[in-house]
Amino acid sequence: MRSINLANLETAFWIARLGSFTAAAERLYTTQPAISARMRELEAALGVKLFMRVGRGVEMTLEGRKFLQDAEPIFQQLETLAASVSSGYTASGMVRIGAGNISMSWFPAMIRELQRTMPELTYDVEIDLAGKTLQKLEASKLDVAIVAGPITAEKLSATRLGYDRMVWVASPQFLEQNWNGSLREFLRATPIWCVQRESFYWLDAMRVIVDSGGNPRHFHGISNMAAARQIVLGSGGIGCLSSTMIRDDLDSGSLIPIPELEQGGWVEFSVACVAEARSSHIISQIMDAAQAASTLARTPGEVSRGRGYGSP
Repeated sequence: MRSINLANLETAFWIARLGSFTAAAERLYTTQPAISARMRELEAALGVKLFMRVGRGVEMTLEGRKFLQDAEPIFQQLETLAASVSSGYTASGMVRIGAGNISMSWFPAMIRELQRTMPELTYDVEIDLAGKTLQKLEASKLDVAIVAGPITAEKLSATRLGYDRMVWVASPQFLEQNWNGSLREFLRATPIWCVQRESFYWLDAMRVIVDSGGNPRHFHGISNMAAARQIVLGSGGIGCLSSTMIRDDLDSGSLIPIPELEQGGWVEFSVACVAEARSSHIISQIMDAAQAASTLARTPGEVSRGRGYGSP
């Protein structure tokens, strides 16, 4: 018999307790295909079939029931050991977090909470576009990523943080000086700012401008949305900016939406880690803190939340 992977053993116990691969996947913060792969590996190591499918659930085979009954004391001892260690555990070391500019509006609240609960941790934070950030996460060059767009990779585990919407805005001074009542004429002579071609937003932003009669030659890419905000606030053109990031600017009237220009769609944001790391006490705490601190809208169409960690 080949050696037994403890993660596979834990998976078998949760399948038995919860009655399905899907429920076990949710409990272990992973995907159903990953659960199935673990069971194939465990059954190959044992040389017996542990579960058989019955409708939408599963039932243990006779061999599976005997094996899990014999292994139950071992599993309980492992759970007791893990609980005793984590209860007296002092989290320390460096955590590598990747994020985008949009999350910076509530990132400080997240870090304050983490410094309160895990004061010995230090952080290495990289600000980049979502695609590059996810590539680094999958390559284990990051521990946690806060990104826009769908997360479909099986090796990653993600928690939804909320939704954001990109809006086309300008300063009141810029509009007063350049708006003549015609969107087409306005766009043909206006500098247009958007995050770079590699971003999640570029193609949709370009489509809106071209469909509205804008000149693509006036379309400027920028890697930093916070810098784009400063350019637009300084009347350097119009910009496609995060509604979460510029909420205070919109409320104060420092930035206003472009008349007649189609605004962007809603984009889902998530915090993610490698699936195998989700059971880590540190990673779990960081992902929970990100979810609690997020000021993103809970649902598409909802106004983004003006709150930080611990607000209702």
